[in-house]
Amino acid sequence: METEKTLEKGDNLTIYEVSYLLLPSLALEQVPAKVTALKKTLTSVGGQVISDENPILIDLAYPMTKVVGTIRHKCTMGYFGWVKFETTKEGIEAIKKSLDMDNEILRYLIIKTVRENTLLSGKMKLKSEDDSKRQTDGYESETVEVPVVEKEATPEEIDKSIDDLVIA
Repeated sequence: METEKTLEKGDNLTIYEVSYLLLPSLALEQVPAKVTALKKTLTSVGGQVISDENPILIDLAYPMTKVVGTIRHKCTMGYFGWVKFETTKEGIEAIKKSLDMDNEILRYLIIKTVRENTLLSGKMKLKSEDDSKRQTDGYESETVEVPVVEKEATPEEIDKSIDDLVIA
């Protein structure tokens, strides 16, 4: 899982992922055009898109505010999407400036990542009701089998077994 590779020019390319929330005031027809513009920004600074996911409208965990000019947008929903790409460290600074100036992006987060797919496969196993009923006072009881020791080994026997294991 390598996050950097070196080109012949000597430029270090690093794998990044940008997750973003678009304002919910965008019409559904405008969202694909906005994603295309975002990808164009990434490639204009020498980046290369690896993978992405189209934004979907989600409910936010808490209300967020975006001030555009003199208008304060209070959002409880947003279009969430992500793009995985590779670029240089200089390119990432230009991308940050561009995203900061974009009035239709509510929030974004850029992280370093790996080229491989890191999505969780399968469903996470949830505790069943039976497991929660077995818990008492916040502690879970568990039976542990203790191995039975027939006789204690003497120090001479231990030394002999170690000598047998050592390769001369």
